[in-house]
Amino acid sequence: MMPWGAWLYLLLLAAVGVLHLVIELRTRVDAVRALLRFAAVGVIGAGVVLFYRGGAGVLYMLLLFAAALLISRKSVADAQAARAGRADGTTAPPPWLGLTRLVVLPGIAWGALAVWVQQHA
Repeated sequence: MMPWGAWLYLLLLAAVGVLHLVIELRTRVDAVRALLRFAAVGVIGAGVVLFYRGGAGVLYMLLLFAAALLISRKSVADAQAARAGRADGTTAPPPWLGLTRLVVLPGIAWGALAVWVQQHA
């Protein structure tokens, strides 16, 4: 059974995923990439559930790695766009947007622990 703190974290993770999806679709970013990043947040959230359900296998480990790569790549791209936007006065993503991606870090750790539990159980 999952504790209430894990459920609250999943709600926060879902809120961040939806927020980023809406912002990216409003700024006319490639919809396929935006949906892939939204799915990546879902994979990270699944790691929390899998941790409490008994672990995850190698396939989930590969999906978690790809999800972390997609999220981190977008964070770097947003930071570069913010820096370039400040330099030439163009529209940049809001500065708080990158900070909300920090919410996914505990989920990545939970997913990694789910894989570890399965391998060492």
